[in-house]
Amino acid sequence: MSGYTHAAIGANAVWLAALTGVVDERVVVLVAAGALAGLLPDIDATSAKIHFLFGGVLSPFRGRHSGVFQHRGIFHSIFAVAVVFALSFIFLRQYNPLLPFVLALGYASHPFIDGLNTGVGYLFPFNLKRYALVPRSLQTRVGGPVDQLLFFLAIVGLLMFFLGHMEILLMPLSLSV
Repeated sequence: MSGYTHAAIGANAVWLAALTGVVDERVVVLVAAGALAGLLPDIDATSAKIHFLFGGVLSPFRGRHSGVFQHRGIFHSIFAVAVVFALSFIFLRQYNPLLPFVLALGYASHPFIDGLNTGVGYLFPFNLKRYALVPRSLQTRVGGPVDQLLFFLAIVGLLMFFLGHMEILLMPLSLSV
């Protein structure tokens, strides 16, 4: 899928805040974290949008690698999702207890939707086989109608979240007036 679709779907991990009842002005950070995490699995791709963020700090991962480190390999695996969760739980939970969960869910959304258009190494490094979530005849192309539909639905999801929590999110502004 395209970078904007991955970011928009990853940003929808903010719904965890609604499910846990912890919606406050910090959800903007959760939206940004989910969007970034949705892009992160493509750090091994040569033309991924993630390489244009942060002044190219992730560029060492860029390029064509082989074996476990090939595109849609280990960075698209369940193992990588677990590593993202564990590291963010250790280092970031004190800033916001939901942050590790949003990062892991946003990250996991990327390989999941990539499985709609190609085979993905979900079980790397333990099994190098690639799995697609749909048969080859139903696989979609990047930028195609399914990609655009998923992006639209993700934007609608974000709008619904913010419209549904507008009173909570605007409360700090009304207190300062």
